Amino acid sequence: MFRTIAAVAVALAVMPVAAVAQPAATEEQSRESDLFAEDDGAPKPAAPAPATPGVAATPAPATDDPGDLGDARMVGQAEENTALLRDRTQLGGMFYLRNALQWNEDTDVSDQRLSQSTLVDLYLDARVNDRVRAYLRGRTVYNPLADTAATSPMAGLLGAKASADEVSVLLDQAWLKFDIARRVFLTLGKQQVRWGTTRMWNPVDVINPTRRDPLTFFDERQGLPMVKIHVPFENGWNGYLLALTDDAAKLDQPGVASRIEYVVESAEIGLVGAVRKGQDPKVGLDLSAGVGDFDVTGELGTVFVGDSVEWQASAGVNWTWAYAEDDSLTLGVEYFHNAQGAGDDAGVVSAGAAAIVAGKPWPYQPFYTGTDYAAVLAALISPGSWSDAVVSFIGLTNLSDGSALGRLSLQGRVLTDLSLEGYVSAPVGEGEFTGYTREIRKQFGPMATLIGAELPTRQVATVGLNLRVDM
Repeated sequence: MFRTIAAVAVALAVMPVAAVAQPAATEEQSRESDLFAEDDGAPKPAAPAPATPGVAATPAPATDDPGDLGDARMVGQAEENTALLRDRTQLGGMFYLRNALQWNEDTDVSDQRLSQSTLVDLYLDARVNDRVRAYLRGRTVYNPLADTAATSPMAGLLGAKASADEVSVLLDQAWLKFDIARRVFLTLGKQQVRWGTTRMWNPVDVINPTRRDPLTFFDERQGLPMVKIHVPFENGWNGYLLALTDDAAKLDQPGVASRIEYVVESAEIGLVGAVRKGQDPKVGLDLSAGVGDFDVTGELGTVFVGDSVEWQASAGVNWTWAYAEDDSLTLGVEYFHNAQGAGDDAGVVSAGAAAIVAGKPWPYQPFYTGTDYAAVLAALISPGSWSDAVVSFIGLTNLSDGSALGRLSLQGRVLTDLSLEGYVSAPVGEGEFTGYTREIRKQFGPMATLIGAELPTRQVATVGLNLRVDM
């Protein structure tokens, strides 16, 4: 019965795509165009304030995601089309150097752990004309300390080392975009599509196999191969239909995902669904709305497992105060309930150890291990004379095991185009955010003594400094 419900929900999400499309509203086109210029790496007219992990001045609606690939640009004004024809191909990218020091208790100063990686993104963006566009983005990651990094909290116990290569080269995006009668927009190839409205957790992200890390300044997840059809309608409606083609070598293997969304006044509602062979059907609903001086967001995601339903839900409220002409303060809270989580530390550690012994990765995704989470966030944007700076604080707690993590960040721009990202974070309690060290010692201490294995130590703090240049 539940699988029938999921199929019906996906069918409802697909219906608007089959209807007769009308041009999107001018306001929606402008919003998508602004977002597109930021997400695809194209040159920007001015250097914006640096982004803050998990914090933004206003919540991004469900259409404001990298999967929106600039449909509005395809139906832009004649002046914009003329400019595109004059500059058909653009090259650019990003150089990103990340450094961190992790301080552990009961560890000599000389043995404290360092991490370092260099990420280089390069893109080629060819707008052949105002209706055809090709985009290619490659990535190289250099990690000189890959051989010494631990794969999980159990790595020290079992003597496991990281399997990551020192140098990895991958294709992040490669897609071709065109339209049919300027009403139906198709994007074919490897592309990024991320759905959701809340900032820390996204239960309705039914496409990506991994979850976004809310503490990172840069989302390093790759795009996925798919065929995306976007049909904008008048009166605030949008329809999306996706054929997911990764690992699909036969006609019955591609998955199907869809989304319909409706914008009414200051609110936007979205319904998503996904069905794929060998995986449980998924359905989600999200909302973002402005209520007075507050921005309210929410998501509800469900997975149909046999005759049962597993669900996740997140909700957030944010308030922004512009206390000066260019200065503002943003405060927010968010809650996440994860019925698929494990609230028992002993079960988490036992399952993790069994997976590593079997040669498999740690089975739990960070920030999705427990059953209940809460977050608070605050951001000072361009405070005082720091016109290109953001000072932010994020506090996360796993209500299931009582552990928590606080992170203070400072981001700024120097020498016009060089961005600095400095942060310090510290965990408290015992559980997920401290690496389950107490439970690991309890379960495997005697065995570690017998075989001479090194038990992991509790993390005290992490200090990091990142440097980024957009080319």
